[in-house]
Amino acid sequence: MKNKPYSLNHVPQINNLKDMVVFCTDTYKDSTAFQFTKDNIVIKKSFKEFSDDINGLGTALYNLRLHNVNIALIAENSYEWLLSYFAVMNGGNVIVPIDPETSDEQIEKLINKTEISVVICSQKYLEKIQAVTNNFPVQQIIVLEKDISDLITKGKTMFYEGERSFIDYNVKSEECSVIVYTSGTTSQPKGVMLSHKNLASDMVAAINNVYFAGANILVLPLYHTFAFIGVLCVMLSGRTISISKSLKDFKDELIKYRPQNLILVPMIVESLYKQIWMQAKKKKQEDILHVLIRISNFFLKIGIDLRRILFPSIHKSFGGKLELIVTGGASIPDKYVKGFRSFGIQILNGYGISECSPVVTVNRNCYYRDNSVGQTLDGVQIKIVENEILVKGDIVFSGYYQNEMETKQVFQNGWFKTGDLGYIDKDGFLYITGRKKYVIILSNGKNISPEELENYFYTLDYIKEVLVYQKDNQIEAEVYLGEDADVYRNCIDQNLKTINSLLPVYKNITKVKIRESEFPKTATNKIKRG
Repeated sequence: MKNKPYSLNHVPQINNLKDMVVFCTDTYKDSTAFQFTKDNIVIKKSFKEFSDDINGLGTALYNLRLHNVNIALIAENSYEWLLSYFAVMNGGNVIVPIDPETSDEQIEKLINKTEISVVICSQKYLEKIQAVTNNFPVQQIIVLEKDISDLITKGKTMFYEGERSFIDYNVKSEECSVIVYTSGTTSQPKGVMLSHKNLASDMVAAINNVYFAGANILVLPLYHTFAFIGVLCVMLSGRTISISKSLKDFKDELIKYRPQNLILVPMIVESLYKQIWMQAKKKKQEDILHVLIRISNFFLKIGIDLRRILFPSIHKSFGGKLELIVTGGASIPDKYVKGFRSFGIQILNGYGISECSPVVTVNRNCYYRDNSVGQTLDGVQIKIVENEILVKGDIVFSGYYQNEMETKQVFQNGWFKTGDLGYIDKDGFLYITGRKKYVIILSNGKNISPEELENYFYTLDYIKEVLVYQKDNQIEAEVYLGEDADVYRNCIDQNLKTINSLLPVYKNITKVKIRESEFPKTATNKIKRG
């Protein structure tokens, strides 16, 4: 297999998401942009229909005098969610996507802090939103299932009769058009202000690096910037996006929609990989699978690819067409990357942060390094200062909403300080080693990244979750073993000795505690620290 540098993909320069919609409509027209299931019927929407629906909804919102206001969007993934996002920000408003599972108290704080004028929500969360907005001057609540269709119809009638305020509105590409609240593992959420230019730049640069060859299933929550930039990339590539009903339906939807690529977080990738081996174990075919992998890898080294011939049942379980998974949001152990590659599915890991729209680096289809998060996107600069990753470029946000002090703290001479630690190899590939604020500093002055030590535990298949921390000037670990805790409880001490033998003495872990339940998580499924 090739694993060498090659020229970037050719992508047209697009400065804002309104131009992107126009480009997609003109270029792909009647091709299917989105499909989703409603009342057991698969509904398809072409790029032109999507554009017309945005114009209809945008015109109706404009007619309601919703212009230059902040609008919250609180709902599960849906076609209407996407319409609302584009219609709001392409009409000169600021969209504020919020995780619908956020606590009532936190939603109330965010709505108040962000001076929300209107809330767009799904029926599922209407009661919750009505309760938390009672004390605030929110002008209106728009319900996706009940109101959006009528607003689109009204808006279409208006622009067919000559109303062009929304359609002719010139987007100000560099002004804040999105406020994304970071989940934060130790602190209160901060409102990351992103512009059309930020998102459009990131979208174009990401597609320069990664080629999307076919259909995609959207399963990650859209309020997360990584999921939304994935939608933009697939759209600009002219590919179909199937909108998943929920994660629990995902396996069935793989068979139903037969994607060629997926955009996932490592947790889902790891789960899919473990299910492959669970099925092999259930059918008593583990040994056969190991032999087939060795055969496959041997032939790959001499340029013969037998993977779709040797692993037909695995490919069938993913719909039969899956070739590529792009993952980000957290680190992924290379055993999963190599494991999927052995089966004929390429995993490209990337690195991003909400403040950078979010993608900063990503491995390429035919040029990658295992354990790395890839190379810097075109037009983006990164440098390492005292092991910290700093970023500059059009993808970098303008600041935190109404938080000048925090904004000043994260910029240094025009460079955004990510707070992540890493290094760049001779070929320009970035490697993440940890998070600056989590670094353990021992009394002897030694600095230790807990994430580095945690990765040793994750090489053990029975470890589900781990957290390494400092206690009384010693390094300790806490692990969650899941349902198999009783089976593997006695393995910990021996495995700890093995891990410590691979580490310098000052990094040795003195104690491992076994917990009975999962660690508390952030909205993006990261373990909360501290």
